[in-house]
Amino acid sequence: MRKKFYRRKDILKQEIKKFGNVLLTEKQYKKLIETYGEDLTTFAIQLLNEKILTNKYDRKLYYAKNHYQYFRKDSKIINFALEMLNNATNYGPIKY
Repeated sequence: MRKKFYRRKDILKQEIKKFGNVLLTEKQYKKLIETYGEDLTTFAIQLLNEKILTNKYDRKLYYAKNHYQYFRKDSKIINFALEMLNNATNYGPIKY
């Protein structure tokens, strides 16, 4: 019988925290705040949460065990949240 080798470190279920429907560990959340700041992080998590709620048929997004990969520097969610926060005067007040 062949052994399974895992490339990624296994994350225990106890470490996962829910931010709406977005699943992140506490370390990942703190790292996002250090990297992007608290305002951008909370707004990006809110955007991803709304995307998960509207796209329940996207199995990869809806049933993901961890959503940290959606917060890379070149991701659409971070770029869109950054654009919205920078152009808040054009769009009006942003609620998050």
